[in-house]
Amino acid sequence: MIRPKGFRAANKRYLMIFVPMMALYCAALIFAMTFIDMKTASAAARTGAALGVSLPLAAILWSIMRLVRETDEYTRLRQLQALSEAGVMLTALVFVLGFMERFNVIPDIPLFLFGPAFFFLYGFAHVRQILGKTV
Repeated sequence: MIRPKGFRAANKRYLMIFVPMMALYCAALIFAMTFIDMKTASAAARTGAALGVSLPLAAILWSIMRLVRETDEYTRLRQLQALSEAGVMLTALVFVLGFMERFNVIPDIPLFLFGPAFFFLYGFAHVRQILGKTV
C-alpha cells in the first residue's frame, strides 16, 4: 500500500512526470507531422510516430493515477470525482457522436481526439468543483 504524502510532495512528483512528458509529446507530434509523410512512410516509421506521440500521454495518465494514490483522502476524493465526471461526460459524448456518425448525420471522427477531450473534461470537472465550492 502506498503511504499518503502531503499534497505538495505528491503534486511535485506529478509535475516532474507531467512537464517532461508533455514536452516530449509536443516534440514527437511536431516531428511526426513535419518529417514523416504518412502516405509514403514505411509501416515501421508510422508505428514509431504513433507510439512516440501516444506513450507520453500514457505516462501522464499513470502520473495522474499516482497523484491520486499518494495524496490524502480529501484530495483523493476530489481527484476521483473529477476523473469519474470526465469519464461519464466522455462516455456520453462517445455515445452521442458514435450514433450520429453511425446514422450518417456527421462525418467520421478521428478516435485520437477523444484523448484530448478526456483531459479537457477532466479540467472542466476540476473548474466546476472549484466554482461549486460553498465553504
